[in-house]
Amino acid sequence: MGLHWTKWFAFVAVFSLLSGCFGISQPTDKQIEAMSSNYFNQQFQGLFLADEVIKNNGYKQNDTHYVAEVTVKATAQRSIDEYAKALMHDQTISAMDKIAQSMAIGIWKMTLPEFQQGDQLEFERNYLFIKTDNGWQLKRELEANDQDKI
Repeated sequence: MGLHWTKWFAFVAVFSLLSGCFGISQPTDKQIEAMSSNYFNQQFQGLFLADEVIKNNGYKQNDTHYVAEVTVKATAQRSIDEYAKALMHDQTISAMDKIAQSMAIGIWKMTLPEFQQGDQLEFERNYLFIKTDNGWQLKRELEANDQDKI
């Protein structure tokens, strides 16, 4: 009977060791949620704040690339018009950054539904995670046509 447990323990130890050797890892759901939330908040800083990130699906493209399909539930911090006004009056932002942000605002006005401060919207995103020497990192958001290029 003691031999049976010894074999079981040896099997578990060898499997654990080999799992690490073959790199069967991927980012955890908690890592995906935290990094996706941070990335989204930086992308929409001052306009939206992520309340919840739900991982809908994910897949490995290879040993170092993982795509997470997520839904981000976010609350509007202000309307897009209020955001644009604040941006234009902000003296800490360079003229070039204001031009770039104005173009982004134009795209958001065309692609987002109308919203006011306090409204909650859902955003579907595909994020590319890269395995680095320092662990998994969110590299960028993927567009529909990016799926073939990786």
